[in-house]
Formats: sequence, structure tokens, C-alpha cells
Amino acid sequence: MEEQLSEGREPDRIGYFSFTRKATQEAIDRACTKFKLPRKELKWFRTLHSLAYQWMGCTNTDIIQKQDFKDFYKEYGIDISQSIKVEENVVGEEESGLHLIDLYRVKNTSLEEEFRKFGHVKGGLARLQKIDKNYRMFKKNRTIKDYTDLITEFNKIQMSPKLDIVIVDEVQDLKPNEWQMVQIMMKQAKAIYLAGDDDQAIYSWSGADVSKLIDLDCHLQVLNQSYRIPKTIFAKSNSLVSRIKKRITKEWQPRNDQGKVKNTNFESIDLREGQWLILGRTNYYINNVAEELKNKGFLFEKNNYLSISSDVAVAYRSWKALQKGQEISYGQVRTMYQYISLGSEGVSRGKKSLPGADQESKFSYEILSKEWGLNISLNAPWEVALSRIKEYDRIYIKQILNSGHDLDEKVNIKLSTIHGAKGGESQNVVVFSDISKRINDNMWSNRDDERRVFYVAMTRAKENLYIIPSTSPYEYEEILR
Repeated sequence: MEEQLSEGREPDRIGYFSFTRKATQEAIDRACTKFKLPRKELKWFRTLHSLAYQWMGCTNTDIIQKQDFKDFYKEYGIDISQSIKVEENVVGEEESGLHLIDLYRVKNTSLEEEFRKFGHVKGGLARLQKIDKNYRMFKKNRTIKDYTDLITEFNKIQMSPKLDIVIVDEVQDLKPNEWQMVQIMMKQAKAIYLAGDDDQAIYSWSGADVSKLIDLDCHLQVLNQSYRIPKTIFAKSNSLVSRIKKRITKEWQPRNDQGKVKNTNFESIDLREGQWLILGRTNYYINNVAEELKNKGFLFEKNNYLSISSDVAVAYRSWKALQKGQEISYGQVRTMYQYISLGSEGVSRGKKSLPGADQESKFSYEILSKEWGLNISLNAPWEVALSRIKEYDRIYIKQILNSGHDLDEKVNIKLSTIHGAKGGESQNVVVFSDISKRINDNMWSNRDDERRVFYVAMTRAKENLYIIPSTSPYEYEEILR
């Protein structure tokens, strides 16, 4: 991409398409920064879903929204306890069966075939077929489409933007219907570049087909130098993926430094220094670790969310800033006031929402006490000033403070599922080898999928990799042998 722009290729003649919004945004930011381009000139830097959306001339009213899913679930008595991902449709909705319904559509198979493979649906195939029929009718009646419909329609018209250069990133994660899009673009473009790593193909459960990448008849160029992975972690991870039966053979070099790989128990790891990424195969294991870290007084992020309410953190930091003589913003004052009681030793009722205040202003303690109803001594401890913070949050904050940390600190511990951490990296990585019974059962029919998942986990580490042995009967050790 940078080479094409450097050579003077017009930005609107280059298409960059990826599996995720994150990757697309990173490409946009890089191009805009390096070549001083306005965002509007990168017209075709999009996800594949967004490409279909744009090319089909859709508006938001044409596309199914979260509320539509909720209405459908309510109308047909389907459990909605799982999260709803609109752009990925409903991947992960086991109870509803909509995951399998979307799966057969993106793979161009049949509902019966996917049910035979993954039939974890209450009511069996008959109920699943009924949900499928009702879902199609629901969309028709509301004249809306989901993102799989968009890609299906894109593929039917067999047309794409006429671009000189097409770059498709993360192609190992493409589903069969997305590969059809790529093939259509191949016919229209002067040149097409596909970037991916079959060893990091970890979305087969959502329909991704890595064999399309492996079987491509094209010029292959392997990036032969890693700038992240040291020697010991390279050796461990390479030993794992070399056992994958069908893969593209690669020769590449790690960094010169050694790094460290250690099998150990979680309790022996000192998390107080450095950057940490803690990974588990499912949220179940990550949630258990989160509770343990809270009890020890660590501040952390779990799946990109702070371990304490962001509003509580803002309120605490705002009060501490005032005590240090600093000014805080309008938004900080509004958030802090949520946790201060009304009354003589709190905030005056008429001032609590800062009526008529300049939202661009900065507020000191003196200004808040004189003009905006704050009537608490500046010397009051946070737990006295912020009396409306819930008890469980107060306990957690005290645990953080007692452990020698503070909410003002940069968060150096991140928890994530392995899938959620793809593309990330950290100085230190901890990987729990526990897996669920269901994953274990599936693993025996295709160990290579889980080898790829564990490979992704290990290769997030820049210096140190800690592997935690399983505490259950099910573990990754079976695929490491």
C-alpha cells in the first residue's frame, strides 16, 4: 500500500479491505499520517461488509439493528442472554440457533449439514428450520437485510469497484462467501495482493475457510523476519504449528534476544512490574482470573473494559485531582457529581447538573464551591466525598489502594480470550491451557484448529511466555505433544 501511494497512485484507485474494522482503521491512520491524506480520499479502505454496504447503495435503515434482533427474539421466544454482534450477525448465539443459520449461508452449505456438525440447539433440527423460515420472513416484512444478505447480493451482481490495486488483509479469516467477493475483485482490478497467515486461522467455527489461502495458485512472498518474537518463544510456537498437517511452509527468523518460556502456576507470577496480557480459551476462565485479580487489588482491563466502572474511576480521579489543586473538565465534574450526595455536605440540588455552565470551561475546587454548589471539605477522603459509590466498588478501590496501587496509574494488565487478543502483543504473556469439554470433544476431530489458536496465544509475547497447566481434565497438552 505504501509503495503504491509513494509511486503516485491515486488514493481512490487503491482498495484496502480487511476482516475487521480495527485493521482497516489502522491502515487508514497509517496512510493519512504518512502521506498527509484526508480520510475522504481513501474511499475504498473498508471492511468487506462495508464494501458490500457501500456498493449496494445501502443506508442504515436498510440494515438490521440490535433492536431488530431483540424484537425478533421476543416475538419468537428465543433466549437473548448472549451478546448481539450486528456486523457479524449473531455469531455465538447457541440457544437461538441463529449462529448455525448464518453459518450455512456464509459457507454456501445447508442448514441440515451444519446442524449435523454442530447441532447444539434446543428443539433440534425442526425448531432450527422454523427459526430460519421465521427469520427470513421477519427481515422481509421489515424490508431489512443483515450483513450476510449484503455479501450475497454483492456476489450475485458479479461487479465491484474498478480499482487499479486491491489489497485484502487477514485473508486466512475469510469465509467462503467473502472469498467469492475477492474473486470478483480479482477480475476487475489490475493487481491484487492478499496478506494473511494460515497458521493464525482461528475462525473456522464462524465459517472461515483457510484452505482457500493454502490452495491459492499465486506468487508467494513470506515475510522472513519477526520483530516481536524472541528465540525461545519462536522455537516453542514453531514446534507447535509444524505439526499442522496442511499448511504453507515458512522460513522466518525471530529476534536475536532469547526471551523466556516457562511452565508455571499462576500464583507464582509477579504481576506488579511490566506489561501483561493474560489469555484464556474462553471467557469462563478469564472471568475466574478477573475475580482473583480483584481480590488481590489489581487494576486491569478485561476484553478492553476497565475492571471498575469507568464512571467510578473518573469520579475518583477527579476528586483526587481537585485535592492536588488541579482543574477538571465539565464532563469530569458531571461524572463526579453523580457520586456526591445532595444536601448540606454534598452538592446543592439546583447545581448538580451544572445548569448553564460553559462546557469548554475548567473547574477548580474554589470555583465549584463558590459557584456550583459543592459543599464538601477539600480534605475529605474520597470515600466520604464520593459517598454514593456502591459498596462493592468501594471495597475494590480500597483493595487497589492497600496493594500499593492507585486508579490514576496506567493499566498494565489486560485479560482477554485468545480470539480477542489476535493482533495484540505484550511484554509478558500468560496463557491458561484449560479448555472446556466441548472444545476438547471438537478438538479430537480437528486438532489443527486448536493448534492454530494456541499458536496465536503464544506469539503475542515479546519477551516472556508463561504457560499455566490445566486444573481440569481438559487441556491443550494433548495438542502440544
